[in-house]
Amino acid sequence: MEFLDNIVLPQSSHHITLLKYLLGLTLLLLAPYLAALYGTLIYSIYFRFKARKGDHKYSQLAKDIIDVITFNKSVTFALGVVPMLSAIFAYTQLLHMTNAIVPTFMVLSLISFLISIIFIYTYKHTLHLKDLFSAVQSDDEKIKDDVQTYKSKAVSLFSRTGNWGLVFLSASVYFFIAGSQLALDPERWESITSGWLVLFTLDSITYFLHFLSASLAVSSAGILYYYFRPSSEVILNEDQKNYTKKFALTTGLIFTIIQPVFYALNMLTKPKLALSAGVFGVSILVIFTLLVISNLFYIMLKESNTKFSSSLIYLFVVLFGFYVVKENLAFSTASAKQSIILADNFNKYEAKLKEEFGLSNVVISGEDIYNGKCIACHQFDRVLVGPAYKDVLPKYEGKKEDLVKFILNPVRVNADKFPAMPNQGLKPQEAEAVADYIIQKYQQ
Repeated sequence: MEFLDNIVLPQSSHHITLLKYLLGLTLLLLAPYLAALYGTLIYSIYFRFKARKGDHKYSQLAKDIIDVITFNKSVTFALGVVPMLSAIFAYTQLLHMTNAIVPTFMVLSLISFLISIIFIYTYKHTLHLKDLFSAVQSDDEKIKDDVQTYKSKAVSLFSRTGNWGLVFLSASVYFFIAGSQLALDPERWESITSGWLVLFTLDSITYFLHFLSASLAVSSAGILYYYFRPSSEVILNEDQKNYTKKFALTTGLIFTIIQPVFYALNMLTKPKLALSAGVFGVSILVIFTLLVISNLFYIMLKESNTKFSSSLIYLFVVLFGFYVVKENLAFSTASAKQSIILADNFNKYEAKLKEEFGLSNVVISGEDIYNGKCIACHQFDRVLVGPAYKDVLPKYEGKKEDLVKFILNPVRVNADKFPAMPNQGLKPQEAEAVADYIIQKYQQ
């Protein structure tokens, strides 16, 4: 997008490094939140469909899990909107002077996310409105008809808003993933100008499937933690408790086990320019963490308990941390050449700016000063108007400061042989430069 390029400021190598750290921090906030929101929305809609037969436990689950992730709009802004804006800023700066359409995908992701949030919060509130209308009791037939009418509208509304929220959130996730995967392949920055080509690449598809499985796995762990942590105040009857426990443990195990498959496929489709020893090293830590999480899910499912529910949350935080570090290392490796180009562009920009304001550093050449002012009267090995340098420089060995003082304010020496040396009007830096030159030349 041209308007993004217009607001880019040239960045020094130090600032480029800081921008990459900013991008890493952005993903560290955004990825877990987006995964939790995505997974819980899918589960809530799933339980809503299950509740159509009138089973209260499904209806309660649908409301509870969407309430947990949307408990505060400020959290959505802080962990969703702000990180996405930061990602747009970082990618725009880091990919400046290329034709990469990564920032465009990030903007589309943000727009889709904002639309999805409107639908998701509407879905959340209409879930509760439906139950409120069901609880209204009245003997007045007119009121009963009105309540039934609004209840039907609420049911219709929450059905549509939930589905549309999922559609737009899926689009937001996919746009973000497609853009971030394109950022890892410098060879495609210039060649791909159509967004459709990026959307259907194998690396985008495999990474989206990997993110989807991770979202459902972490959401399963979140359900366990919400309902079964020691300090939980949620009251479930025995039927609800048994169903919720079995569902969360089973889905958590399944979606954790399949993650390495999509992770491996994504690694195989990654551009060679994005691979490094660091990326493979973090990948080993990812696989190890997934193995530990899978074992905890399996143990709890086998023993029908939830004793590791808190540990799972911490492990998933660590896992997403590894995912982010891996992606950041891959991007740093892939964009190394681009970073050099940006740093060089900054140096040129800085030099031009200094020149415009008269602050440019002028390189003082002692040789040029000698050839322009001194050579007419002095030679190194023979006498001209003044003495030869080979005769006078020995007394200045180790005393460059004295020679500089003499050049700045010459005094008459050997009046019977040579005329007084005129003041050449040099500045202190120029006098020091010419003194360095003639001493170096004499010593050679």
